[in-house]
Order: sequence, then structure tokens, then C-alpha cells
Amino acid sequence: MTEPAEDQDEVRTRAEALFRPGTDGRVWLVLHARPRREKKAVGLCADLEVPHYLPLRRKTHPRRKGQRQYSFDVPLFPGYLFVCCGREERFRLLQSDLLVRTMEVVDQAQLLEELLNIYLAASQPVDLTLYPQLKRGRRVRVTAGPLRGIVGRISERRQGLRLVLNVTMLGTAVATEIDMDSVALLTS
Repeated sequence: MTEPAEDQDEVRTRAEALFRPGTDGRVWLVLHARPRREKKAVGLCADLEVPHYLPLRRKTHPRRKGQRQYSFDVPLFPGYLFVCCGREERFRLLQSDLLVRTMEVVDQAQLLEELLNIYLAASQPVDLTLYPQLKRGRRVRVTAGPLRGIVGRISERRQGLRLVLNVTMLGTAVATEIDMDSVALLTS
């Protein structure tokens, strides 16, 4: 059973407060973390009071005979998290043994828009799965349901339609099943 969805307006307000362009020499970066160190890197960001985002998804292991079912949160993009920091904070983050490197983001506005859509989708009770980046496909805005307001691309598969949310900087995406009646095509 999934947890009840948070109020969409509350989630959007929180997301818009987090995904703002950097100020005072701060810019958004992609951090490449060492294997299985993403959550520890998030803890370090919190200690340094650096705005950050680690997209997570709930993973549930099937129940075996005589065992209880358990679930936990795993990174949606294994090995990567997103931070907004200045030069000094970036240096302090890299001094830890948690990170491999930082990746500079050329198009800050595009990254923030993509992260906003992923944040909004991840806060709803939908199944997000890692998906190849979709360069073609019709751009749509979701008009109904728990994903209302999210902008992405539609991928048509034999099994049905998927809403694909790209992260251009990483060359990957996440996707979820969607009904064509709940989307509107965007022009341009």
C-alpha cells in the first residue's frame, strides 16, 4: 500500500523554494559520489548548510516464505546528487572521501526545471523507474491526476504510454506510466 500523497500545492511551494538559481557566487552542480555514499554526502551537505537534492525512490523486496517484507529508499540516479554551492563549499565537499568529482552545469535554468519536475513526481505515489534519455517525443503537461502540472515527454510503448522526465546533464531520465487523457500537448 502506498503512503497518501502530500498536498500538491505544498509540495510545489517547497520545490520552488529549493530549486532557485544560485546567488552570491553559488551555482548548481552535479556531484558524482563514490559507490553507495550518496546519503552520507547528503549528510555532509546538510552539515555545511548547502542546498542539495538527492532524488530517491522506494524499493521493496518481495516477501519470502516466513520472512517479512521490507522496503528502503534508494537513489533514483545512483552515484549522483545535486547541490547549489560556492567555490569554498565545493572545495570542502571534495575534501571528504565521499565524492569522486563535481560536474559544472552549463544550462542552470534547464537543470532546475528538470529537477523541479522530478521532485514533484517523486513526491507522489507513482512508480518512477530509470529510463534512457528521450531526445524525441512530444512535450506534454500533465493536466489531471497526482502528476498534475509536470512537464515531460511522452514515449509510446507496446505496454502503453510513459511520461519521461529527462535529466540532460546526466544523459538519463525517469519514467512512469500515464494515461493520454490526463496530458495536454505543448507547442514548441
